[in-house]
Amino acid sequence: MHNNFILFDLTHQEVAINLVESLIIKGLTKSRQRNKSMGLLLSTLILELSQSIEQEYINFSDNTDDNLLPIIQYINQNFASVTLRDVSAKFSYNTNYLGNKLKEATGKTFKELVDRRRISAAQNLMIKTNCTLADICDIIGYQNTSSLFRLFKKYLKTTPSEYKRKVSGPLKQ
Repeated sequence: MHNNFILFDLTHQEVAINLVESLIIKGLTKSRQRNKSMGLLLSTLILELSQSIEQEYINFSDNTDDNLLPIIQYINQNFASVTLRDVSAKFSYNTNYLGNKLKEATGKTFKELVDRRRISAAQNLMIKTNCTLADICDIIGYQNTSSLFRLFKKYLKTTPSEYKRKVSGPLKQ
């Protein structure tokens, strides 16, 4: 089980949008050459999308400091209520030292790590459940929906409602 995703913003990617639409259309046909056509379309789409990838990758298992892995796991498991002070006390580190060590190892501040874990959990809940935004806020450790709104705007450049609409597809009547 993992929470690794690649998200592509296709806003200004007309070729990619056309390729996705063509893949869908071709997938719905019963042509003899359907699989071959879909393979070629998918290869072309991958090439098109690969040009727009901005790498953002954190590989905690490659970390040279094995002492950080349990800390990262603890943050991931307790993201809804964790603070740097709590983590520092639990693992017997000075707060500033641990914050600097996390930043050095991951390229992210403690707050960014927690925020990214929270947004990942919120996205997962939006995709897999019918939870309200208020419920999602409670689950990920926010007091109100405005905090969730700021998180989505900062990291996804959209609102939670717009994101929910995008991932749930057209409304059924």
